[in-house]
Amino acid sequence: MNLPGITNAAGLDAADRNALNELVEVAQAVEPRNHTLDAYYEGEQKTPDIGIDNIPDSVDPSVRSDWARKAVTSVSERVRMDGFTFAGDYEDEDFGRIELENDLSGAFNRTVASELTHGCMFATVQRVSDRAVVRMHSAESAVATWDVAEQRVGSGLVVADMRRTDWGGLKPVPVQANLHLPGRVVVLRRVLSTSWVAETLPTPLDRPMMEAFCFRPTGTKPFGQTRITRAVRYLVDEVERTLRYMAVSGAFYAVPMMAATGLTDEQFDAMAKSKWLMRVGSWFLATRDEDGNVPNLQQFPGVSPQPYIDAIMTYAKLFSGATGVPLNSLGIVQDNPSSAEAIAAQREDICVAAEDCIESNRASMRNVALMAMAVAGNTTIDGLTDEQRSVIPHFRNPMRPSLASTADAMTKIAAVVDGFTMTREFWAGQGFDTAEVDSILSQVNANRNSAAIMSIMAGGTSGGPGASQQAE
Repeated sequence: MNLPGITNAAGLDAADRNALNELVEVAQAVEPRNHTLDAYYEGEQKTPDIGIDNIPDSVDPSVRSDWARKAVTSVSERVRMDGFTFAGDYEDEDFGRIELENDLSGAFNRTVASELTHGCMFATVQRVSDRAVVRMHSAESAVATWDVAEQRVGSGLVVADMRRTDWGGLKPVPVQANLHLPGRVVVLRRVLSTSWVAETLPTPLDRPMMEAFCFRPTGTKPFGQTRITRAVRYLVDEVERTLRYMAVSGAFYAVPMMAATGLTDEQFDAMAKSKWLMRVGSWFLATRDEDGNVPNLQQFPGVSPQPYIDAIMTYAKLFSGATGVPLNSLGIVQDNPSSAEAIAAQREDICVAAEDCIESNRASMRNVALMAMAVAGNTTIDGLTDEQRSVIPHFRNPMRPSLASTADAMTKIAAVVDGFTMTREFWAGQGFDTAEVDSILSQVNANRNSAAIMSIMAGGTSGGPGASQQAE
């Protein structure tokens, strides 16, 4: 959101300029927090010290922990969108084209990790030529204000395009930003380093063409909450600090420390010139001095890593309690392997968090679908048909996020529910897409009809599934 000079864009009226100033101020206020959360997610944050300088600056073990990322991905991997459904058997070809052209499910699945990292993400809807264009934006490239009365986005600003320019250097810079307001979108194009030009375009809806996707929003935090909370950041810092101590301690005692006292001057000079040889040599030879004394050799014992391991275990348990991430997902192997029921119980908190994310995102994605259909039809949401307004996004069950687990569950249901294999849900659960499901059901029905006709011609009856058996 580095947009220098954008508030002075030519062509802005007073109301739009005030809205833009407010959004720029919000972006500047949340930018440090976003950078911090991104650093923890990527494992690039600097581990703070606790006021005791016990590791020299020249020593950098470069240890990292991915626990902050795990707090996010443990939920995002269970929030998977796989299409839309309408009431009954209704299918909207125009919306199917919108979904295909914009890859709505794929775009959502790619961006949901950013929502859980920052607490929110955004989607915008625009009309380009004769089609509706939907784009997903992370909190790094978009900012919005909240309309308390309408309980939705009041205004929003997104970076719509980034490119390399003559005055921007080798790194891509924002060259277009869109200001979303009720009933209009203001397109801001960058012509020079700090020069912008504004163009106002009308929209068919009396709301901003921008929707917020928020994780566990509240009345005081309408844009959601991050999974990388202060408690998570504290525990990540602690475990990384402990790993640093363990790495330095291990390096310090990698070669046993030895001491030799009672040496003669000649022995001292000889040993001082070949310290490493004294460590790796098979024999150390020494003579008595004039008084008959022999050198005194001793080896310092290494420090056990067990205290560090115990500390990491403690932090892991605290982290698991704060996030719901099971200990085995943090690399903590238990002495006694957990049963399947115990593992499922450990993942209960993660599944609940995924369900919360799905519920809020389902409503947001439905609004995006309604706006896209309204834009494509150049109408309002009220102008859509009842069938179109029945659109609902479909998400996989967070308890069965993988195809293998879903297919296994569908097969078990088919064993006890007669006729379940002839439903769309069964074949979709096996991993087939909409076109493949249509083809499969069409071929199965055609084969059944053909078998029934052959049964009648053979003298049987067409009384249903048992017709072919009677013919035999």
